[in-house]
Amino acid sequence: YLLNLTGRRDGSSRFGTGNRFANFGAAGLAWIFTGENLFKNQDVLSFGKLRASYGITGNDQIGNYEYLDAYTLSGRSYGDLNGLAPAQLFNPNFSWETNKKLELALETGLLNNRIYVIAALFRNRSSNQLVGIPQPGTTGFTSLRANLNAEVENRGFELELRSVNLDGKDLRWVTTFNFTLLKNELLSYPGLENSTNANLLVIGESLNLVQLYELQGVNPETGIYEFRDFNGDGSISFTEDRKYIRSYDPKYFGGLGNEISYKNWNLSFLLQFVGQDKNGLITNIPGAMINQPVAVLDRWQQPGDEATYQRYTTGRNSAALTAYNRFVNSSGNFVDASFVRLKNAYLSYRIPTVSKTITNASIFLQGQNLMTFTPFEGADPESGFSTNLPPLRQFSLGLQIQF
Repeated sequence: YLLNLTGRRDGSSRFGTGNRFANFGAAGLAWIFTGENLFKNQDVLSFGKLRASYGITGNDQIGNYEYLDAYTLSGRSYGDLNGLAPAQLFNPNFSWETNKKLELALETGLLNNRIYVIAALFRNRSSNQLVGIPQPGTTGFTSLRANLNAEVENRGFELELRSVNLDGKDLRWVTTFNFTLLKNELLSYPGLENSTNANLLVIGESLNLVQLYELQGVNPETGIYEFRDFNGDGSISFTEDRKYIRSYDPKYFGGLGNEISYKNWNLSFLLQFVGQDKNGLITNIPGAMINQPVAVLDRWQQPGDEATYQRYTTGRNSAALTAYNRFVNSSGNFVDASFVRLKNAYLSYRIPTVSKTITNASIFLQGQNLMTFTPFEGADPESGFSTNLPPLRQFSLGLQIQF
């Protein structure tokens, strides 16, 4: 049985007098259950441990002396004197941001630890966030540093696995695997409905949410996109009908790695996988002198057409333009951008040394971002549909010599 208790008192000059010091602590408990008599005299389960931990930490990652009034040169002068202008508002009342972390984990080793697995559940809650509170323009300032009385939770599941598949004299093969499920949620935000974040955040949803119109399809008679009328008032509005909520957060992510050694040869590679949604490919206004993807060939052209995309027109069609602008911010343009990528591959050969001055020599070939498998139709699922370049495919050929 293992017990670990820690306590600390932290101070930071980034807070005003009276708020600089705070107490934090953590507790951890573990049980190595393979030490019990029940698990002795067997060869399968070589190691097993249950552990739990809970801790509270503080965050002071803001600028220095933000609790003080500050002034800057105004760029104007009176006679020979340079003028000053207010640059920062006085607020000595904000203090430490608080993070509470809880973790439960199981560690197991099988077959003399040739297979080692760690599975963990975690929950992190952040409160008293240090943010810039927006201020009215009449104050002359855009924001004021303060604590936000909101609570945000990150929870999830992590799995790590390491397996020694072969361990011979000349041949060795090791596999590693990791997998993470992650959920972000805004638990509470007093006064959210009256704040500047009212149209950006929703209680019970991720901070990285996106509020969308829900696409119902293309009207076969008019050729115009139709959207769900959530409040049933007969019209589509920005504030009342963007109720289709999705998140930019990855649903899951992980990697699979393998390393194979045979005599002087070594081969390793890493597969990366991510489950996510992103904005789709259609962002250019129809009818403009701008390239379009081939997908829009499946567009509405005449009454009765069952099409994926609405009519294209170079004329003044306000209904089509309005519907297009809604489509860009709708469920129809929020697509699956999950992917599996061969992130890295490495092949090397260790050259037998024949010189006393050379202790080691090897030649290697390495490649990065070699292959990607994805349903996403944009340039790259990681960078999304943007002007950003996708990760570069790179190759390296080299010789290493150690003396």
